[in-house]
Amino acid sequence: MANTLSGKELLPDPVSLALCNIENGEQGWVVEAVARNAAVCPDCGIPSTARHSSYVRHLKDLPIQGIAVTIKLRVGRWRCRNSHCARKIFAERVPAVAAPHRQRTERMESIVHVVGRSLGGRPAERLMRRLGMGVSNDTTLRHLKRGAQIAYDKKLRVVGVDDWAWKKGQHYGTILVDLERRTVADLLPERSAQQVEDWFKQHPGVEIVSRDRFGLYAKAAQRGAPQAQQVADRFHLLVNLQEAVEHELSRQRRLLFFVDPSRSERTANAPLPTRRLPPQPNAERAAQYQDVVAERRALQQALFEEVHRLRQAGMNASQIIRETGISRKRVDKWLRLAELPERNKMEPKMNSPAFFRDYLARRWAEGCHHVKTLLAELRTRGYTGCFSVLARFVSGWRAPKQGAVPTAEQPPATTETNRLLLGHHVSSRVAAALLLKPRPLLTAAQARKVDSLKKSCPAFALMRSLAMQFRGILRSGSVEGLIEWIAKARNCGIYSLKRFAKTLRRDWSAVQNSLKESFSNGPVEGHINRLKTLKRQMYGRAGFELLRARLLPSAVP
Repeated sequence: MANTLSGKELLPDPVSLALCNIENGEQGWVVEAVARNAAVCPDCGIPSTARHSSYVRHLKDLPIQGIAVTIKLRVGRWRCRNSHCARKIFAERVPAVAAPHRQRTERMESIVHVVGRSLGGRPAERLMRRLGMGVSNDTTLRHLKRGAQIAYDKKLRVVGVDDWAWKKGQHYGTILVDLERRTVADLLPERSAQQVEDWFKQHPGVEIVSRDRFGLYAKAAQRGAPQAQQVADRFHLLVNLQEAVEHELSRQRRLLFFVDPSRSERTANAPLPTRRLPPQPNAERAAQYQDVVAERRALQQALFEEVHRLRQAGMNASQIIRETGISRKRVDKWLRLAELPERNKMEPKMNSPAFFRDYLARRWAEGCHHVKTLLAELRTRGYTGCFSVLARFVSGWRAPKQGAVPTAEQPPATTETNRLLLGHHVSSRVAAALLLKPRPLLTAAQARKVDSLKKSCPAFALMRSLAMQFRGILRSGSVEGLIEWIAKARNCGIYSLKRFAKTLRRDWSAVQNSLKESFSNGPVEGHINRLKTLKRQMYGRAGFELLRARLLPSAVP
């Protein structure tokens, strides 16, 4: 069987090696070869013809049909006849086959590096064993770390910098990306201005630095690479604008109310009980809450009966969802029930006055209506709530004041109740995300929500107009348009936008360069996602050195 194998196909480099013999032993194939390169001293570079001795190197090579291959390479030792050279005896080098002192051929080491970089230690060991290349996990990781020690030797001109989290909110590192080649240039263990500054000083050829608007990296780039232009990332500019409008919308969240027109049409004929206005100011909130709960219950009962009516008419769950607008989970639950279940009520705790309802009712019937006195008595019984909660709880027990009747100018209570039943409040975060989303990218439901928020919140309409203008300026790259936009934002009367415009002026050179340059931190964010994947694969067992080795570009030492 040995005679059927061709020697040239087995040798890593037929030019520098000569085949002597092929055997199939217990440990796999054994290929005997001899080196035939010219004997050149590695220190002085002078050829030698004075042989000293020879020795055998055992090199692991790529397997054949899953069977391991070992190359027994006989290499000569030679004498250096140069009297000025410090080396007297040297071994023959075969750089195309294997580096000095290595136990694997170059082509096998490249496979070990690629597999270990992709899978890590133990998964790479299991795969390599199945492929016929027995390499331990420690050897694989040691090989990866040795390769990561080689510096990124490519000339860097455009660099993107951002932070990444070892543990969110506590410990951060820094990633630097070559934006022209879209590869990771380096990984730093800390988010430190000094480390980033030192790194830039080691790479004096950097001409452009793309960053977010984090002041730490701005100062580090200014000190470490003063010759480089700083570019503010356009995506982070939009993120900063979204944070500004979200802060403003959080102050006006009572106006962020959405009424769905389609739901209004479906529930226009729903049997809603009318309620009277509470006659006294002290019990107003408690009475309104009880009435709203009753009306919500009536609406749910009407929808529950409508779902069962449509099911009896032959509709399936998907058709009922499209017809009524109710969620899939609720429709499936209601179809399994014969009657609408009562709402679950949480058992009161020691911080709630409801926990002491019986005692409070007895003391109230005895004539003790002073809230501070009741609070002091409840403290001795373990009450941990506050005065205002207790005052609201007993306010509904007070007698109505004379003449406290609803006036003709007051709107009917059912108007506000129907508004609560047919719509819902929108969180400031959701409203801010919708505010920055262009109309073509909105779904039909989102478009209805945006139109409703424009009507209910005037500031929402104004900020959306300015936000769409800002997005257009970032796309067009008009510096003059940005200057005009900043003037509008500072005169719009909205504090959050004024502050955002002020921060743009503070970082004006980087913001201006973001409109002129095409580079952004998009590749940096992509590599951060890859870094997170690698970090989670290692389950916290490995340290920074291995994480950096797996993230840097593949370079076999």
